[in-house]
Amino acid sequence: MNIKQLEVFVFIASSGSFSKGAEAACVTQSTVSQHISALEDLCGVRLFDRTGRGAILTEAGKVMFLHAQQVLKSVKETEQAILQFRQADGVELCVGGSTIPGTYLLPKAIANLRKSAAGIIVKVDIGDSSEILDKLNEETIEIGIVGTPTENARFTSIAFGHDEILLVARKGHHWCGRTDIAPQELLKEPMILRGSGSGTNDVVDAALRQHGIKTSDLAVCATLSSSEAVKQAVLADCGVAFVSKMAVRQELKQKTLVKIELPGLTISRSFSLVQRKGRTLSPAAEAFFQVLKLLKM
Repeated sequence: MNIKQLEVFVFIASSGSFSKGAEAACVTQSTVSQHISALEDLCGVRLFDRTGRGAILTEAGKVMFLHAQQVLKSVKETEQAILQFRQADGVELCVGGSTIPGTYLLPKAIANLRKSAAGIIVKVDIGDSSEILDKLNEETIEIGIVGTPTENARFTSIAFGHDEILLVARKGHHWCGRTDIAPQELLKEPMILRGSGSGTNDVVDAALRQHGIKTSDLAVCATLSSSEAVKQAVLADCGVAFVSKMAVRQELKQKTLVKIELPGLTISRSFSLVQRKGRTLSPAAEAFFQVLKLLKM
């Protein structure tokens, strides 16, 4: 049993005529007869009574007609769904972003995407870098943006954009205005860190190790799960913290937070666009991927 046979059957049943059914199906009448004969052989029952009044459905034919219509409707809906998928129209795209790109880059990317593909509905999951890679591996998201590159063989990643990690303190902190702070002084100053799995933490840890400092040796006074919480803790004068420049741009402009200069210590990174290795991106994901790569930081 195939779709063409069901189409021919429905055309005949709807018109009550083999000749009209053949015309509607754009095939010859002999071909129509072959399709119906094959269906009847397959089902083991007669589907039409050929009478002077035309082709009339048997009781078995009535059952077939009901279900054939449902099948053809489902086929048409499937074709329409695939067309919408190919055109990225009315489809949902699931992406993930670690805290900084998820908060400060993805909203801009979504706005840019709407200019060229307004029919894509973007669903965003935000977490730390390790959580986003886990979601990518579990296939609950299609692409992700993380703050550190990954060497996991299951993923491919493309570096894009640039981010600077700053040491910041509340306005009036005793380090404000100093330009001679040695990295070793960090060991005695109350420090606020992101939780484990944070891309920011990984970058800061690698930079400090080049100066012989481990983050485990810092005088950590608090560990918080988001950059926003870290920023608020610094504003509350809990301590100093390393944060993305993107997260504190407004506070630096308003001078409620101050950048602390550490001679010889500059921390920067690129973000990574990550996808599952060897997997084909959907048209919606491909469109979003291109928007992200062109995003001005």
